[in-house]
Amino acid sequence: MQLQVALDRMPLERAVDITAAVTPLADWIEVGTSLIKRYGMHAVETIVDAAAGTPVLADLKTADDARWEFTVAYDAGARSATVLGLVAAATIDTAVQVAEEHDREVMVDLMGLDQSARAALAARLPGHVVLAAHIGKDSQAHGHGPIVLLGPWTRGRRVAVAGGLGVDDIPALAGVPALRVIVGSAVTGADDPAAAVSGLLTAARTAEVAR
Repeated sequence: MQLQVALDRMPLERAVDITAAVTPLADWIEVGTSLIKRYGMHAVETIVDAAAGTPVLADLKTADDARWEFTVAYDAGARSATVLGLVAAATIDTAVQVAEEHDREVMVDLMGLDQSARAALAARLPGHVVLAAHIGKDSQAHGHGPIVLLGPWTRGRRVAVAGGLGVDDIPALAGVPALRVIVGSAVTGADDPAAAVSGLLTAARTAEVAR
């Protein structure tokens, strides 16, 4: 299980401070869509510098013009970027192609897709593409969580899961292979973000041993 810390809805200076605190522990740092919309690729470049070698994902949520958007993100130092799974197949395929050309990662955000659509993308896309089961912020406010989105489509795939997750959710995710857990406010809203990451990693190790 990998841990990705998502930085959203905060000043860039705060994002830099959190990155510096959690980089020794986290597997990935995510520059959230809100930071990119507010600060542009400057946010990606700044977090890449602060991450000091820990890979950074740019959460573009690309809906069109994938070649341009992914190239700009990779040029800014991002090791991965996201494209929405509900957009045209040509856009997703272009994102995958650009990632391959740059020897970088691409993540497909499955937000808004039903089980059959998730399964169809899992069957169609190359195995190196990360598929992210994601419940968006507005849906979280209505009590929805992302764990229910997982299913047979995850078998043999690189999978991420995101959407309001915290330490109490970790045991339910321990059995999912090749999983990346994306955590935002449970870390960024904590008084001590590094301690929050440490708690998540401890929960993951405990859950794996319990299996």
